[in-house]
Amino acid sequence: MKTPFFVSLVLFISLSPFSQGQTPIPNNDFEQWNTFPDYEDPVGWDTPNEEISAIPFFGTTLVTKSTDHYTGSYSARLESKDVLLIGGIPGFMTCGTLTIDIATLSFDITGGAPVYDMPTHLKGYYKFFPKGGDSCAIGIGLFKTYIDTVNGNTTVEAGVGSFSTKDTVPDWTYFSAWIDYYISDQPDTMNIIALSSAKEIPTAGTVLFVDNLFLDYTVGIDPDDPASGINIYNDQETKRLLVFFDLWKKESSRVRLYSITGQVLVDLPEEEIQNGKMVVPYGQFRQGIYILEVIHEGKRLVMKYFLDD
Repeated sequence: MKTPFFVSLVLFISLSPFSQGQTPIPNNDFEQWNTFPDYEDPVGWDTPNEEISAIPFFGTTLVTKSTDHYTGSYSARLESKDVLLIGGIPGFMTCGTLTIDIATLSFDITGGAPVYDMPTHLKGYYKFFPKGGDSCAIGIGLFKTYIDTVNGNTTVEAGVGSFSTKDTVPDWTYFSAWIDYYISDQPDTMNIIALSSAKEIPTAGTVLFVDNLFLDYTVGIDPDDPASGINIYNDQETKRLLVFFDLWKKESSRVRLYSITGQVLVDLPEEEIQNGKMVVPYGQFRQGIYILEVIHEGKRLVMKYFLDD
């Protein structure tokens, strides 16, 4: 069952402003948890646990403390579930404040964490166990509030970054989400969210583990991170993969799209790069798993994508 609330969560990073909050990436290793009669929540984070666990006879929890960890003793475990009378709900957490109205299936997010500089990446570690072709998402939104005592304050989106995958990842794995900035002014507030299901209709049983989140400030290419300096956006409406290069010599990069069997379907030569961007159309191909390869100055980045026709 599609609902305004749970569909909106998928779009949240790029659409919703925040007010000021507490601290940058609070409890980033998820070692601290608040204990309530029917659930636990990670300190500094909010989840749907309070509202969902309170549903008479059908209450449950979507985010739990797990001893399966990358560092320390705990991690955050997010699971998508079917809740009677509501439908599929993703495991979801935010470092802002989440308020849910079960009666109207509406939500509101306020707060966040102050940010004092302009990070280039959100990074961390995760494990993922999808069901039914589901996908997860971890992302960050940064915002700038302009003070206007006459006409009222205005909050604008300053930058956004996200990571998503459909692949089963059984071992703790490093992820890196490049942050695209839309304004040059210093943001003042950030929010980080994680979703066990990024589909409009979550698949029950999909599980995402998150641990050891941190902000990075790498400029250009990080020799330990082949994804640094590359941002890939799947524009599903136009059926294109948009590959953005940051601070890279455009004439020394190449992009190829392969079928799962290794057949080269798209091969963009170096001269195809314009304004630090390459466009890989995929609308002519059937739905399925494809492999995107980006080569730059001896570095090779390979990523799998599930593309819809």
